[in-house]
Amino acid sequence: MVDLGSAMVINRVLLKWYSNYGKAFKIQISTDSTTWTDVFSTTVGASYSVTDETFAKATARYVRMNGTQRGNANGYSLFAFMVLNDP
Repeated sequence: MVDLGSAMVINRVLLKWYSNYGKAFKIQISTDSTTWTDVFSTTVGASYSVTDETFAKATARYVRMNGTQRGNANGYSLFAFMVLNDP
């Protein structure tokens, strides 16, 4: 989970995966870290890949990757999790 420090408008995430990747996962956003809204989901993740997804502009303070299926038995490993607001 990424805490942006305050609520702001976002519309894009970039995830850089290591060998322990999420085969299926969701990107979820929240303003209070209690109620979450899905903005992206996939079932085709891969190791050593980049997930670069744009979605409708939304206001969030918290952004998380919610893994629903591991790519292998070792969990999830990201070496970058970027949250952006592209024009």
